[in-house]
Amino acid sequence: MSFKISCQGATSITSFVDFLWLKLSPAISASIRKIMVQKIAGDMRATCPEFNGNRANLEKHILYSLAEEENFDKYWKYIQRPEEFFRDYIRDHIKRYCSEKESEKIKTFLNISLGDIKNTILSAIHKSTKVAKAKGSTASGWLDLFCDHLGSNLVFPRRDLVNIEHQELMDTEFLKEAMSKALDPAMREIEEDCSSKHIDEIVPDIEEILSEHLCGCWKQCPFCKAICTNTIPQHEGDHSVPFHRPQAVSGWHWHKTDQFDINVCTSNVASNICFILNDRWRYKYKKYRDAGGDYATWSITPDSSTQPYWKWFVCHFRSKLEHNYGKKFTGKGSIPDLWTKITKQEVLNDLKK
Repeated sequence: MSFKISCQGATSITSFVDFLWLKLSPAISASIRKIMVQKIAGDMRATCPEFNGNRANLEKHILYSLAEEENFDKYWKYIQRPEEFFRDYIRDHIKRYCSEKESEKIKTFLNISLGDIKNTILSAIHKSTKVAKAKGSTASGWLDLFCDHLGSNLVFPRRDLVNIEHQELMDTEFLKEAMSKALDPAMREIEEDCSSKHIDEIVPDIEEILSEHLCGCWKQCPFCKAICTNTIPQHEGDHSVPFHRPQAVSGWHWHKTDQFDINVCTSNVASNICFILNDRWRYKYKKYRDAGGDYATWSITPDSSTQPYWKWFVCHFRSKLEHNYGKKFTGKGSIPDLWTKITKQEVLNDLKK
């Protein structure tokens, strides 16, 4: 086509327009995709309770849904690989949102995005032609003006048009009419292309935006695997959580026994109990930082307050935990009777506070 344009010279405006739209259409599709991703992510943050706060809010919803579903495999992934679990949870919610809204909100977003892009291009055509007409610009000058007017609304590399920039534009008014005439059919093709693509194609991009908004520190307590609640990934200072868990949740047990340690970290650090690493090094919980490594980076203060959630979890999934960790809730690891009386509804009500 560029050879055809060079042969036809100044009479090649139609070919010039055809080539320009050949390059413009993919850029419009890419911009529509980007706009759709931003609109869906923004709407989910505004309308979905799970995503309209920080990660602590999201975690409450996750714990709530886990308790409702009572699926131990999901719990296991959440405990052992929390960051991966969070991403899966976010991705599943995006798919559900798009599936439920596809017939209404998604189409509305697409129509709005198409309309905005169309108006941007039409405005750029008219403004560029007006200035080019006054200056007697060449094709290169008109293209410069056109790309400038598109601005940040449409990512359209000027370098893609080097094959047609050396033409003389004898009739800029005809160029405007030809570009405007080609706009509607081109936009219809783009709309059909966007509508035919499965919404799953943009799920990873939406997930990236929501995950970035809800990210934070993913360090886990070396005793109970509770996730640090700091909202900054590489934050300064110690890691911390408002509530720790019974250490049996992460598989901790009494030395040289098969009995789980059901104590919570915050009560252990208030006691004279010791923990042993690698069957060799003994440290008092009161001086847990002396163990170095991850132990030295956590702030665990003596506290008797605990959540009913993980006590209920230990009781409800007792056999699963015993099987996965190869330990038992016997002897020093016997589950208190009070724990067994905690109901799931009490746990769910506590999360709503």
